[in-house]
Amino acid sequence: MVVMDEIKKLSTLGDVQVDQAVGVFVTSFYDVFSSISKDRVKLHKLFKCSFDYDLTYAYLRDGVVVGFLGLGTCQKRSIKLDRVVFLELMSGFAGVVSYRVIRGAVEKINVSGFEGVYIDHIATSPEYRGRGIATKFVEYVCNTLGYKYVELDVLAKNERAKQLYERLGFKVVKKKLDFIMVISGVGRRVVMRWEVK
Repeated sequence: MVVMDEIKKLSTLGDVQVDQAVGVFVTSFYDVFSSISKDRVKLHKLFKCSFDYDLTYAYLRDGVVVGFLGLGTCQKRSIKLDRVVFLELMSGFAGVVSYRVIRGAVEKINVSGFEGVYIDHIATSPEYRGRGIATKFVEYVCNTLGYKYVELDVLAKNERAKQLYERLGFKVVKKKLDFIMVISGVGRRVVMRWEVK
């Protein structure tokens, strides 16, 4: 049996596949975003209406989404939080403060100039982890989209991911201390870069 793998923008997918992609994202980043809501259905609603569908991609295996990729450019990032939906999840003063802090973290531009792109989010369904999907996503961005450099963040303690990116040609260029990551207990991040040779 031949397996059909594809990488497609969310803007080209139907609603069922978009829901699958958002589900992969929510499952993979639940620890980071559970401070907004512990309810995965509500998080799904928030991110489904907050993604830029032209900057987010799905990895499909036989038509089923098993991976998610979000990119950021010098003009925008893959998430622009929907304020109304966010404040439905977290109301009151705490909601307003959380919205501003999280919005700053997910919407801040990380790339200067049109020659680069930033991998905001990369995720794989739990049952497909370790099967090369993240590698194929990264190779797709580096080799297909035409950018001169690609940057991404990885948790400093995530040695497995750092080693993967190093094998693909990325090098650590700086370390970051992100308030959201610290208060959520996730830890420090390092920025890694791949450049066209």
